[in-house]
Amino acid sequence: MQVFFRHLSFLLLSLAPVAMLAQTSIPQKIASEDGRYALNIDQSHHRLQAIDLNSNTIVRELRLQNKDEKLSSVSAFYSNPQRQSFILVLNDIAELWELSYNPKAEPVYQGWVHDYQMGEGIADTQLFAPRKTPLELAMDCFMFDASGNYAAGADQYGKLQIINLDIRRKIVEHQFAHPVYPCESAIENTNTTSILHLKMKISGQTNTKSAMQIILIDMKTGQRVNR
Repeated sequence: MQVFFRHLSFLLLSLAPVAMLAQTSIPQKIASEDGRYALNIDQSHHRLQAIDLNSNTIVRELRLQNKDEKLSSVSAFYSNPQRQSFILVLNDIAELWELSYNPKAEPVYQGWVHDYQMGEGIADTQLFAPRKTPLELAMDCFMFDASGNYAAGADQYGKLQIINLDIRRKIVEHQFAHPVYPCESAIENTNTTSILHLKMKISGQTNTKSAMQIILIDMKTGQRVNR
């Protein structure tokens, strides 16, 4: 089984994505951490299939499209064992999907919802119901905090956003002068939060070689940490 955690001398813990190299290649199938389910992506037909590995049967099939039926391919594919879910990032329609295989997961409401507590809207109560988060940027380099509830994503121009998966929207945005790579970074866990040790690649240094700088960001608040 693929190892998701890095160990550093001062106890840095990194929740690594299954698709660490999502920018260049996307796996066609990955399994859940408990070995119960697998998710198969068919890029050419813009669809995915959730498979029960115990019975080898398809339990859910979804089209990779938005509410206007615009099709998309997948730019990044992650496992989030802390939330018992898979994370898909769609680049053509700028959405992040979370597909939960937790039988106790709350229903997902599609369409317009005025009051979740009143049960308004159309509830999807099946496994792998897509919880969709609109994205403002074309991002495919993500890292998650230790709880799996916060995702840090970046584009190729140095813009970083932290997204709360529970409320399905960004909580903060940073614009850096150079590209940043959360998917190649590490997570430091404290008693109250997770600190992202964000890698920033600085070009044009001595002998034209690039240099790496580390920026500390609190994953829950999105604020930079000074030490």
